[in-house]
Amino acid sequence: MRRLILTLFLSSLCFAPVCAKQEGRVNFLQNLANEPALKNAQYSVYAKYVNGKDIVVKDKNILFVPASVLKLFTTAAVLDILGPDRVFETKVYYDGKINKSILEGDIYLLGAGDPSFGSKDFEDKPFYTELFISWAAALKEKGIKKIQGNIYVDNSLFSGVLLPWRASFKNVGNYFAPKADAFSIANNKYKIIFPPTKEGQVNITPVSVEPRIEGLAFKSYVTVSKKIKREDVYVTFEPASKTVNLNGILPLSDEQTEIYAALPNPAKFAAEMFFNTLQDSGIKVLGKAEVKKGEQYEKKELLFSYTSPTVAELVKHTNKKSDNLYAGVLLRNISAYTEGDGSARDGFKKVNKFLEKLGLQADSFDIYDASGLSYTSNVSCHATVTLLENILSAPYAEYFKDSLIIAGNEGEKSLFAGRVKNSSFAFKTLLKTGALDKARTIAGYTKDKKGKDIAFCFFINNFKTKGRNITALQDKFLEYLADYN
Repeated sequence: MRRLILTLFLSSLCFAPVCAKQEGRVNFLQNLANEPALKNAQYSVYAKYVNGKDIVVKDKNILFVPASVLKLFTTAAVLDILGPDRVFETKVYYDGKINKSILEGDIYLLGAGDPSFGSKDFEDKPFYTELFISWAAALKEKGIKKIQGNIYVDNSLFSGVLLPWRASFKNVGNYFAPKADAFSIANNKYKIIFPPTKEGQVNITPVSVEPRIEGLAFKSYVTVSKKIKREDVYVTFEPASKTVNLNGILPLSDEQTEIYAALPNPAKFAAEMFFNTLQDSGIKVLGKAEVKKGEQYEKKELLFSYTSPTVAELVKHTNKKSDNLYAGVLLRNISAYTEGDGSARDGFKKVNKFLEKLGLQADSFDIYDASGLSYTSNVSCHATVTLLENILSAPYAEYFKDSLIIAGNEGEKSLFAGRVKNSSFAFKTLLKTGALDKARTIAGYTKDKKGKDIAFCFFINNFKTKGRNITALQDKFLEYLADYN
């Protein structure tokens, strides 16, 4: 009896520092529970010391929509499976023969799964117009003045569905949800320009697109409202169709309004752009510009090759800019460059195997897209923190960390860029953010008050408040971790 009383007495004692830590954790979670912004919302919080104890935990095993935090899973997998130094070579071939100034044959542009091809994403790489002009000039230097055949783009490296898997119908067709084509070009997007608007207008048709796309047609259901200040137009298209549907609202404006949309057929667009460049340079092409799949290139002559940035550089762009195209292409590269069929389905299988090898439980994630556009992709905070923690022992860990946003850094295009430069978590927090209509998420690394490393995750789903109120809660969470000791 005395022993029982002594045990109960000792268990009731609490040293002040320990009590303070426990009370801090309880108070933080209690404060979250009392936040009006989280009323009727679902949320999960998990933070722990790297290779150490938990700091704050709530529903860490529940699956949530991760939004773009899902890119952490895709980019970690591509670094592991393909390696940070891997590059992708886009090649240009011809067949037939060169007879004096005439190429009696066809030209083929073979896609290699380079999501950055012809874009302005890397300062040391040319925009597609510059690249195509240089290739045309090189052909002229060979004495070629006429091509009797066709200009083909071969995008057969990938198979299956190229649109973002299970993404909302409203998103597919917009610039942030393009096809993950094996021959991507200029971010697979183009500009749509609407005329100035007046009250009462309906079915407003664009005045032009940039660059010009052969055969593109619009069905517009766009109206005007004086109640909005920014355009709210979304673009959809059917596969294998050049008819684009426009829905939504434009504000009243005396000036033109510009939006961006996803190319319906990036490979065909690339073939047409190179075809036009050759014609403009003085090389007459008698054939046509088309997409052609599955050619054999062993007996064709190589004209040019173009090398992508490394996987490490592509991953850095993917996470820093939250680029959905890059994530989708890199997922399919995982399949295509490991003897797979270049499909998203095979890519997911290989990502899942990597995640389980890394220590994630199979029931802690359920992934159906590469970028986080799909509401059916779900992961837990526990899985996310496990990924963040375990990847630190990988040989490519520094490349992975280098791809994350630096909170407070003016050079970052993020809610956590210069806006938070005076916060206690600025410049010691690396993170990835995510945002969908009903999801706001963050995950990454930070340090406590004594400089000890922390891995964290904070998922919020199904909220009804404004996004800025959710961002304020994420700020509080990061402040709490930065001040923790």
